[in-house]
Amino acid sequence: MAELPTHILTDAGFTTDQADAIVKALVAGDNLHGDTNADEPINIDDFSPEKKEALDRFNLAVAADA
Repeated sequence: MAELPTHILTDAGFTTDQADAIVKALVAGDNLHGDTNADEPINIDDFSPEKKEALDRFNLAVAADA
């Protein structure tokens, strides 16, 4: 498996821990629109437009490698 391009997320202002939590939630299939992930709740609706765009770019980059 290729290394994930988490730099897309960190370049947009996410910390490394936040980027890792997002990746973990995506892999687990967690709902990213609320607090259903009890360990590290992520609500992408609260992200700034820049962070939402970075998440979209991250998802596209990962999907292109799949």
